[in-house]
Amino acid sequence: MIKALRQKTRLLYHPVTIFLLIQVLWVSVMVVWVRWYIEKSSQLREIAERFRTQTEVERLGWLPLLVGAILLTLILAGVTVIFIYWNKQHRLNQMQHTFVSNVTHELKSPVASIQLALETMVMREMPQGKQREFIEMMLVDTERLASLIDHILAAARINKKRGRYNMEPVSMRRFIEEVVAQDRHLFEKEGHVVIIEKGKDARVAIDKSAMHMVVANLIENAVRYSPKGTTVLLRLHRDLRSCRLDVVDMGEGIPRNHLKDIFKMFWRGGDVEWKRSGGTGLGLYIVRNIVRDHKGKAWATSAGPGRGSTLSVKLPRLGKYWSIAARRNLRAQSVGRA
Repeated sequence: MIKALRQKTRLLYHPVTIFLLIQVLWVSVMVVWVRWYIEKSSQLREIAERFRTQTEVERLGWLPLLVGAILLTLILAGVTVIFIYWNKQHRLNQMQHTFVSNVTHELKSPVASIQLALETMVMREMPQGKQREFIEMMLVDTERLASLIDHILAAARINKKRGRYNMEPVSMRRFIEEVVAQDRHLFEKEGHVVIIEKGKDARVAIDKSAMHMVVANLIENAVRYSPKGTTVLLRLHRDLRSCRLDVVDMGEGIPRNHLKDIFKMFWRGGDVEWKRSGGTGLGLYIVRNIVRDHKGKAWATSAGPGRGSTLSVKLPRLGKYWSIAARRNLRAQSVGRA
């Protein structure tokens, strides 16, 4: 009973409900105003007809009605603007609350695991093999903590970093191979397999450290939402002007109405299964912003829940005969920023 009452109260104070009530009130006021004006206008006409021989009565015309309509329209516009900004703030507060809850959980879990392992090692004498097992477990937990901190710091640095990237020309295929080779132990620790399929290579201008985070976050996202032991495919494509990287997983898939939302800050999916997968909701937000700063585009496609998904990143290619002046310009910018 109390739960049902709370749900009704939340529905009553929901921004959309309040906005609809304001719209109904506005329409009602407009209808009353028009009826009042028509009635008064007809009454004045009757009086004018009766006393036409004695005096001339000036008609009201449509000016009062127009003035009233303009005032009500201005009020409606103001209410709409207030509603839009209030709704944005309301959603931001909800996302921040979700983020704090997620980060708290993500921090507590590895910290509690490390603390338990250390207490066990202090209180009991253990053989060397068991101690090594506990140490490896703690290393995994510290990697989780480091990854979480990196995501938070990267999200905070995104706005400050804009326009200050250390751009340099690289082979996209070689760069992806280096990222996978460096972080393979993180991606494949739960039995997943990361495979780079053969495709046409392309040269792009990127900030290596920033783009490393992009590729790592895409693979990490694919691994997180895929069953253990499945394969994550990395496919490289190119056309005349751009180079595209597809990260294909065989996991839970993405509902069509969530394809655009997954790149929003703090967003972690509305389904229960997605929420159980952990994470902070910052990884793909970081991906989209870094790719945009590289004049590129990031998007997602999926056949639906349970049918896997594909996260794609497109970057502009460098010409085959990249000019010496452009190379010197990039090199000069890199030296200046250093």
